[in-house]
Amino acid sequence: MTRPDGTHNPRLGHALCDDPGTGDDIDDACLRELDQILARQALVPAFAPIAEWRLRDPHGYRGQVSGPADSPLRLPLTLFGVAEHCGRAAELALAALDSLARPFRAQGLGGKLFYRLRRAALYDPGFCAERLHETLTQAGLAPDRLVLGLSEYRAHSSVQALSRLFADLRALGIEFTLCGFGDNHGALRAVEALRPDYIELSHGQIEGLRSAARHHDFIRATLDIARRFNALVVARGVDSERDLRTAEALGIPLLQGAHLGAFDPAPRKRLRKKLFSDGAEAAIGPDEALTATVAGLATEIPPVRADYSVEEVGDVFHASRQLQSLPVVEKGKPLGLVRRMDFMNLFLSRYGRDLHGRKPIRLFMDTRPVMVEHDTPISEVSQRLTDYHQSNAQPDFLVTRNGRYLGVGYMVDLLREITALQLQTARHANPLSGLPGNVPINQRINERLRQRRAFVVVYVDLDHFKPFNDAYGYSKGDEVIVAVATLLLSECSALGDFVGHVGGDDFVLLFEDEDWEARCQRILSTFEALAPTFYNATDRENGGLWGEDRQGNRVFFPFLSLSLGAVRPDPSCCNSFHDVATMAADAKHMAKLQAGNSLFIERRCGPHRVA
Repeated sequence: MTRPDGTHNPRLGHALCDDPGTGDDIDDACLRELDQILARQALVPAFAPIAEWRLRDPHGYRGQVSGPADSPLRLPLTLFGVAEHCGRAAELALAALDSLARPFRAQGLGGKLFYRLRRAALYDPGFCAERLHETLTQAGLAPDRLVLGLSEYRAHSSVQALSRLFADLRALGIEFTLCGFGDNHGALRAVEALRPDYIELSHGQIEGLRSAARHHDFIRATLDIARRFNALVVARGVDSERDLRTAEALGIPLLQGAHLGAFDPAPRKRLRKKLFSDGAEAAIGPDEALTATVAGLATEIPPVRADYSVEEVGDVFHASRQLQSLPVVEKGKPLGLVRRMDFMNLFLSRYGRDLHGRKPIRLFMDTRPVMVEHDTPISEVSQRLTDYHQSNAQPDFLVTRNGRYLGVGYMVDLLREITALQLQTARHANPLSGLPGNVPINQRINERLRQRRAFVVVYVDLDHFKPFNDAYGYSKGDEVIVAVATLLLSECSALGDFVGHVGGDDFVLLFEDEDWEARCQRILSTFEALAPTFYNATDRENGGLWGEDRQGNRVFFPFLSLSLGAVRPDPSCCNSFHDVATMAADAKHMAKLQAGNSLFIERRCGPHRVA
């Protein structure tokens, strides 16, 4: 059989079927089996979650279909091979999408449905935007929730041949992902021609992360390409804890693999909490108490309506002995919270059931519970609950997403999370200054790059600290370090500011407000006045001290001073904290070339570009 693109589809022979037999007899048996599967709509769907970095709600699900368990066409490769052999690739692809879209919608799975089209279906005239739209409409799935995977980029001519189909599908709102990026030299050209919404790394690229650092450079380059074309990168093959942590450290935004969730006909609607808490130190910053949100603390409890009777709510509590709070929701909007203790005091009181049993629960619910959006920082929720707890013995709270009910949060879970994060903070903090160390510094920079937020990084270094430490001893040197840390903190009180201690006499500041330069100048002027107070009377009178340089020569060293090197990273030019650290170190070096307290502002916004 010859395809429209001129390539040939060889006869598949008896190897396709699992049943024993020979030649055309088995081919005929396979064709009859395919007929029956399509006629009975007997395809078996399964879904695997695609995780979004640090969020427990999946970004979407990858769908795949197979034949019935007792069928010789149960394996997807065999099933689709037979369909292509007899020219029914488009028919099977549409049937597969139908069999995926219906349970996807029926189960209430969130996000996008990802499905990879086989090459033969793309070239089959039966696969067109009109038929696909009809299939999705009948299944009840909006086209803008479908992402079609494409691997058809082996030749530029094939991309041109399919351009009309892609345009028609995009007009429906369907998005595309370019599959297997890195497996073919035509991939970059395909990105330019197709402008995909997602770029999917091949399974081999993720495997390569485990063994060769050069693969890290490839991933960073891919992330840069994706940013330039406004696409998201998806990593397939995240099959272990190590894969997950490595992918997250590199900043890959979307992840899929066995470690996150295997293919399942009825997959989890929320990812396992332990993926993002217990054992996740490599991916979750030790300063997370400042930036972590309550999204991961929401427990999805089936709500009741406001017109439920008190007696019906009593039945719910009786059936679920562990249930402490019951949300009241109408059309997705949370109205209040019924707490077991308050409810039972009413319901079990003398004549309680007789007096109130038929009344609607809206008359007895807490209409003003603490209600927070899913992206609210844990620290903020903790403060709100502390204030609320003064008037309520059960400070559970409601979590929403865009104002719609997401789940119930429990104070005990919040306290456990804060405690764990505080332990991580202490583990990575500098023991002298108490400030976050290298790990949280790097993670905070990566976080801002991922969020594409404008920020300034200032590398702070003490000049002439070694001879001072040699002359006055480590105790006096520690006093200077603590004084510098205190000074930096005093100028970094605004929301979004960050102070980190790299080690020794080196610090890092992160600013987001526009007055960052004025604050740097205040730091320099304040320290200039403070520095002489660390010296004895003789050295203060001399304006410094005599000591040995690194070569053993006797040299005069003026008062301690600060060198500040500032950079403004462009997220489109910097792949990770490595790029930012390189620029900041260069800026600090330039600042140290100036005498006294100095600030050098780097004009570059990326490691290789000049603004």
